[in-house]
Amino acid sequence: MKQHMLFFDIDGTLLDNQEKIVPQSTIRSLHRARENGHMIFVCTGRCKNIWPAEILDIGFDGVVGGCGTNIYYHGEELLHAVLPPGLQREVADDLTRFHIDGVLEGKEKTYFRRDYWMPQVIGIFSENGIFSGECQRCWEEDEELEFDKMALWFDESSDMAAFKEKYEDRFTFILRDPAFYEVVPKGYTKATGIQFLCERFGIAPSETVGFGDSTNDLPMLQYTGLSVAMGDGNPEIFPYVDYVTDGVMQDGIEKAMKKYHFI
Repeated sequence: MKQHMLFFDIDGTLLDNQEKIVPQSTIRSLHRARENGHMIFVCTGRCKNIWPAEILDIGFDGVVGGCGTNIYYHGEELLHAVLPPGLQREVADDLTRFHIDGVLEGKEKTYFRRDYWMPQVIGIFSENGIFSGECQRCWEEDEELEFDKMALWFDESSDMAAFKEKYEDRFTFILRDPAFYEVVPKGYTKATGIQFLCERFGIAPSETVGFGDSTNDLPMLQYTGLSVAMGDGNPEIFPYVDYVTDGVMQDGIEKAMKKYHFI
């Protein structure tokens, strides 16, 4: 079999959303795929400062991060799309003005509003502890911002419609849940990150494989030569993939890798 590039989302694909672990079957299959000559990459919406150590320690060849805005190969940064500083400030001010909650995600820093209130955001900072220490910032207090994309939550007190109308020519709004948008600069997706690596290494898109579970994975799953959805993922993506495997904790990745003879 020719060398393939295999791309894996983190949350809900490698990392089980409920158990918060990576199954041993997944780790085993990733190691075997590399032993068989394939390249393996994380392909995530997460920006660099919250890439989990337990994921990176598995031994990937690289990471497509921030929905294609930041790409690494064996520790070398190959691409980082930076938003103009003036646009970053304007966006942050408008989020406050339109009363929208959320997280501004960057390579080294992550920002939240002073009065965050949505339960999901409270959970991110108070319970999960993934944004801690020096990377935590307040977008109303920092004069200079450094973020690449956004995760935005809203309720009836928010004017998300006005914010979206103002910025939809500069950002792609991915509806993840009824009150949650992932917002990425126009021209960048998980698919553009994969395309960049295909061109870099001279590998045809037909020799790529995408594994995902959510709507932000759709660009990846529609670009790769073979696409696999996790069985416990969002069923909205199932019509767009080649194969729906079992859930994360039911050895879904290992079963799909065996089915297509990567291991």
